[in-house]
Amino acid sequence: MTRFLRFSVAGATGFAVQIAIVGVLSALGLYYLAATAIAVEMAIVVNYLWHERYTWKDRPAMSARQRWLRLGRFNALTAATSIIGSVVITAVLVEYFTFSPMIANVISVIVLSVINFVGADSLVFRAAASLALVMLVVSASAAQASTEEATLQAKTRADFAKYVAAVEARRARDIVNKEPFLDIERLGAADQARTMAALKRGEVIVSRGLERDASSNEIAVDGGQVNHWRGTVFVPRFKLDDLLKVLQEPQTDKHKQEDVLSSRVVSRDGDSQKVYLRLRRTKFVTVVYDTEYDVDYKRLSPDRAISNSISTKVVEVENAGTPKERQLPEGNDHGYMWKLNSYWRYKQFEDGVLVEIESLTLSRDLPAIIGALIRPIVNSTAS
Repeated sequence: MTRFLRFSVAGATGFAVQIAIVGVLSALGLYYLAATAIAVEMAIVVNYLWHERYTWKDRPAMSARQRWLRLGRFNALTAATSIIGSVVITAVLVEYFTFSPMIANVISVIVLSVINFVGADSLVFRAAASLALVMLVVSASAAQASTEEATLQAKTRADFAKYVAAVEARRARDIVNKEPFLDIERLGAADQARTMAALKRGEVIVSRGLERDASSNEIAVDGGQVNHWRGTVFVPRFKLDDLLKVLQEPQTDKHKQEDVLSSRVVSRDGDSQKVYLRLRRTKFVTVVYDTEYDVDYKRLSPDRAISNSISTKVVEVENAGTPKERQLPEGNDHGYMWKLNSYWRYKQFEDGVLVEIESLTLSRDLPAIIGALIRPIVNSTAS
């Protein structure tokens, strides 16, 4: 049975609810458009519950928070299509073609069903995106609202340093206090089992992070915004020793990532390296950076290791790959990405390795009005 057929079968329950409520409320004398809006909203809730347990049961929510976020997205998506669409179509059919409210509702449901399926599949119950793609898209899209140059201010740099210090202190405490090594190990048994099943299917679990101070207040960064994400992937049929060896050879073309145009190890001192990467970030625009990182690896036990990658240089390259190529002054560019830190944990698990990343990207802040519209879209990308 195809997913669309399951979508249609499950949606029939919500459809029955919608038609029944329209009939009851209309019989009670409520204006037909008001009755339609109420009925559709009730059907949205019923449809979501069925779709989560039936249509997209292979893409379960990994936590209660993600389940509520999905419900919010599903409600918003369906409200934009079903409520507005149903009301408009119903009004046209009733007012201009003299259909009955019941028949008009039937027609509107059929017209909008395909639109709702595509939106639900790609926006609400989507499979986790590629971790690398999410990280790149988020950091590059934070400042797409403006192409004007931006300057990294001293206050922004200092606030980001405080944010980084809080993240690094928390991660260090986790190790000292023997807290769960990976985020997924903090889940309950049932959620952890579902998450592991998804990882073994090749999915990437991505969630948004947020760091707070000792008073549980969100750490603000004046003049900038921090795109803070966590992600987990399972690398099958790999030993931890072999994976670490590959990761410490970024210049090997065999293992080069799509967004990495070139790379090399600038210097090496034991398990520490200084690494150069030329990165290409593409969303609505393409931006190229020359970047350098201090990277260190540490083995905690035979089956566990950590590494940190701290950016020491992020320079935007204008007209990259052309005779007009030039580097913009560091911190005085378009502000798409000023800093990029990533913190990794690796754990041998069965015949593979679980890899977890926590990524912090500093970019320019969004203008107040445009940011209010764009920021929820940016923040929802990995949830």
